[in-house]
This record gives sequence, structure tokens and C-alpha cells, in this order.
Amino acid sequence: MDQYRTNLIVRIAKLHYELGISQIEIAKQEHLSTSTVSRLIKLASELGLVKITIVEPKHSFTDLENLFMARFHLKKVTILSDIVENQGVLLQDVSQAAAEDLSKLVTDHCTIGIAWGRTLTTLSQVLVPVKKKGVSIVQLNGGVSRVLYDAGYTTAIRSFVDAFNGDGYMLPAPAIVSNADIAKSIQTDQFIHESLELAKRCDIAVYSIGAIGHDTALYKMGYFSTEFYDHIVENAVGDVCSHFIDINGKIADEELDSRVIAVPLSIIRTIPNKVVIAVGTEKAQSILSAIHGQLVDYLYIDQPTARKVLQLSNKIDM
Repeated sequence: MDQYRTNLIVRIAKLHYELGISQIEIAKQEHLSTSTVSRLIKLASELGLVKITIVEPKHSFTDLENLFMARFHLKKVTILSDIVENQGVLLQDVSQAAAEDLSKLVTDHCTIGIAWGRTLTTLSQVLVPVKKKGVSIVQLNGGVSRVLYDAGYTTAIRSFVDAFNGDGYMLPAPAIVSNADIAKSIQTDQFIHESLELAKRCDIAVYSIGAIGHDTALYKMGYFSTEFYDHIVENAVGDVCSHFIDINGKIADEELDSRVIAVPLSIIRTIPNKVVIAVGTEKAQSILSAIHGQLVDYLYIDQPTARKVLQLSNKIDM
């Protein structure tokens, strides 16, 4: 094929695909018949000069999302597909969807409470910067541990502060202490008390829901012996901001919860916008329990986990 004809094909393809000009208009402009223009556009594809890529929309489970919102009375549910079957990639995709919505949810002078962990660290890396006025970001639960473990809470708070032009407030305390008296004493510290009081006035809370298992953050941070942890999981199905919950989303062990340094679960429940990000089928039961406990308003989840949550819910309804 001579260079003139090749250039003609490329020019017509660009006019049609890049500039959006109709075949009829191109025919008039190039002094060609409409059928000739049509043949040249088709030839451009056959020669590999034009490649059409289908971009799958991230939010492609509208029916499933609507089913979730209707059944569980949630404000919004976003479900993403596990395209590459890699949990790290999936967590980043789900976190990006949450980050996009969070940038619209945050308003001037609002208070955002955040937890810590792998999910919040991932979210903090994909936040959409929106300059707001008078925003406060506060840590919802303690996270200091005697075991060297990167909980990511300092990174998360710093990223939220930068993204929303806010002020950050740490909760420099362990997530769980030895007994209730120590917990009460720690909470009388001026800075910890101020952070907890600020957290009680949150407009938005952002956290994930922990599953039960020896590979979870709280266990790895050395807060429990194996024997005691196995005792906890007799009634607990997961945790929310270091509070272990039962199948109904209520406190699973009152004695243990009296040792937790965090905003009380009863207060978290009253926060008007609870944004929850959860990835992985192992979290299905804890997600369902948190929903039953009125601890979720906005849910960002993957499709396999969403289907498992529904399966568990269907069994309860039978």
C-alpha cells in the first residue's frame, strides 16, 4: 500500500475516532463517498491502525448493590469485582472507590475518626485531596504495642491531614491493657481524654472490620496469649476499632471490652456516617454482624465477599 493511501486511512480514522466527526461529514470534507469512508474506517481496524479497548466499569454490580441497600438499610454499597484474584490489588481498588466518595462526604469543619491497620494504610495512600476548612482527624482506637508491629496509624492520620487540610489528633495508647483500672487511669490523661472526647463528636468514622484468627493485627501485636484468644473467639466473630463483637454486632466479652482504649462501641454506633471498607471472604461473618449491630452506613466490599455475606444472611432468614 502506498504512503498516500496509508495517510488517507490514518487521517480519516483520526477524524472519526479522535475528533468524533461523522462518516457523512468526513465524506463531504474529503470529497469522498460515504461508502468509501466506511470502507477506509473498517480497513484501519483490519490493518491494526485502530485498536478499540473496552474499559470495564469498576462499579458493575448495580443489582447486587441495590439488594444490599434494600436488605440491610445502608446508605450506599459499592461492590467491586476481583478481576486478578490478588487481595492486595483488590484492596487498593476497593479503597480507591471509598476514597472517591469520601472526598465528597467530607465538609468544612467536620470531624473524621479513623481506625488503623492494613486497610486504612491502603486507603490513606489513595485519598483524593480536597482542601477543606476546619477539619479534624482523630484516631478512634489505641494501637501502641510492646511487639514491633507496623499498625500504620501515624501514616494514616498524616495522609488524612494532608488530604483534607485538617488537624490531626493521635491516641497514643495501647489498644488493650491488662485490666479495667489501668484503662480508666490511661483515659484520664489530658491528651488521651481530649482525643477520645473529640472522637465522640465525629461526623464521619472510617474503619475496616477485623476477622477472627491468629493472623489478625490484634493477635500479632501480642495483646493475647493463644489460650486467651481461643477463649475470646468462642463468642466473638470479629472486631470493630478493637471492640470484639458477637454475631449480633454487640460486645462479645464485657470484661475484655473494659480493657479497651477506644471510643466506645455505643458511641461509634451513633456516628452519622460510618464508612466501612472490607475485603476478603474470611470477613463475611464479621461484616454481617457489624451490619446487624448498626455499625455500617457506607460499605465498600468485593463481589465474592458480598455474595458470601448474602449467603450467610439467607441462612439466618431460613
